[in-house]
Amino acid sequence: MPQRLSYRARLLLTIFASASLFLFAGATFWYQDWQYSLPTPRPKGLYQPPLGLRLDLPGEIVNLVSASARRPVFLHFFSPSCPCSKFNLDHIRELVDTFGERVTFLAVLEADDRDKALRAFASLRLGIPAVVDSAVNISGRYGVYSTPQAVILDEDGRLFFRGNYNVSRYCTDPATEYARLALEDLLARRTAPALLAAATIAYGCQLPKHRRGQ
Repeated sequence: MPQRLSYRARLLLTIFASASLFLFAGATFWYQDWQYSLPTPRPKGLYQPPLGLRLDLPGEIVNLVSASARRPVFLHFFSPSCPCSKFNLDHIRELVDTFGERVTFLAVLEADDRDKALRAFASLRLGIPAVVDSAVNISGRYGVYSTPQAVILDEDGRLFFRGNYNVSRYCTDPATEYARLALEDLLARRTAPALLAAATIAYGCQLPKHRRGQ
């Protein structure tokens, strides 16, 4: 019959297991924080249309904005599986609450499984329509290659802004809320803002197409 461990041995084993779990959790958090603090690798041959260029809306979303003619359009590029996309959900809700009566908000979901992605997004209750960009046609049109990213079109369909929501992936720095600042400039009829590099260099999760090297 095997000997039972002494109280001291059980205590040491418990402490060791707890410490190992704590270290593993800390290392995982550190790795993710470090990973997403780096710029997303820029795909070879990427084309990004310049600001001010008029771009027709893709067919997938034309019907969703037809009732809101002559309003700016805000495209929120979101990946249900991307931690960085989830970090700014409260910020997106704030933008929709603040500007939703003057701007048409749409979510562009970067995922392969359409139904699963739409169900996951609906559960977030952001109150905006969504389309699934499984072939990355929409992101390709606007030069988006990571999530989360924002694209803002003025009421004439001209590209006004493409970039990050914040210098912080938690969207907690009001001074660098780039998408919000761009919306304020657009609605105030000011020209597109002169942006810091942090606003236009993509951070976050690389889109599946680029991860596959296509």
